[in-house]
Amino acid sequence: MHDPQSNINSQNIVNSSLKEEYFNNSTDLNPIWSDIDYPYFGAALSKYRNAYISVHGYLSFACCVFGITANILNIIVLTRKNMISPTNAILIGLAVSDIFVMSSYIPFTYHNYIRNHVSEEDQFSYGWAVFTLFHQHFTIVSHTISTWLTVTVAIWRFLAVRFPQNSTVWCSMYRAKCAILATYLVCPVIGIPGYLSSTIIPFPSENGGFVYYVHFSRISQLHNKLLQNIFFWISSVTMKLVPCVALTGISFGLIRVLYERNLRRQRLRADADRNHDRTTRMLLAVLMLFLLTEFPSGLLALLSGILGTDFFNHVYSNFGETMDVLALINNAINFIIYCTMSQQFRNTFANLFLPSFFKSPTIVSASTV
Repeated sequence: MHDPQSNINSQNIVNSSLKEEYFNNSTDLNPIWSDIDYPYFGAALSKYRNAYISVHGYLSFACCVFGITANILNIIVLTRKNMISPTNAILIGLAVSDIFVMSSYIPFTYHNYIRNHVSEEDQFSYGWAVFTLFHQHFTIVSHTISTWLTVTVAIWRFLAVRFPQNSTVWCSMYRAKCAILATYLVCPVIGIPGYLSSTIIPFPSENGGFVYYVHFSRISQLHNKLLQNIFFWISSVTMKLVPCVALTGISFGLIRVLYERNLRRQRLRADADRNHDRTTRMLLAVLMLFLLTEFPSGLLALLSGILGTDFFNHVYSNFGETMDVLALINNAINFIIYCTMSQQFRNTFANLFLPSFFKSPTIVSASTV
């Protein structure tokens, strides 16, 4: 999920030595920064990474188990008849892509961070290399889908609160379905340069057998500079920075609309838009969480491209697991936000799963959660 110049980012432990070897032999994007003492920073950050790795496997595994369960509950609640709306349809698409990310990450984190391997061949088997190759592409694409569906939700809500007279036409169910379908179709196409950049390569093991690593492909090595630049712009800009910048602008726009409505409500002493505003605040919480968990990754990816491979090897790589768990938290926590900030979501959930414990009022149809 944290992927700047290299597609093998998801395998920080599995093939970090190969990553370093490749980047050390490649041309730095900006040698003007070579006088920075990256080894010093790298040594300090390596201590942090070594300390965090001992708990990363268990933390990320727990996030994935909770997140998959929570997103399944999101889908069940949001597909109830009284909850159907264009915005909720996009939230369902978001929950599905989050499930994809976490489902792939469970075996990855168990194999690399929790399981005790009996031999090098067992840890780096050919079957595992095939899964790793699939995992790195699948999680990047799924996470990109989640990212752009989050942007779509933000745009939908902004149009609804800023232009309420036109929102039923601009933000119809048909257009929501088209937006979801387009996101699921376009994001895999965007990842094509990444698919070309890596492959499985065998290496002799210490026991006389072979171990298999995901390494840069021949195409990537022959066209190193071109593919490196293409994948950098796609991963750090298209998949990270552009969505973060867009969400920042839209979030400020939503905050401004809420502020203006609050002033108008105080003057008129009207309560008609309170439910509408609560929904907007809930979606703002979702957007802010996304920015908090994704913006650091996008910023470090951009700096990797600007400052060169020394920064990538000594700084970015040491934050790989941390950025992964932040992304997993973002994937998993929407259920909590919906429950704490949406009365309609709570009521629907209680009627479905806890009818004997909660007596919720009659639920009426509403536009969003």
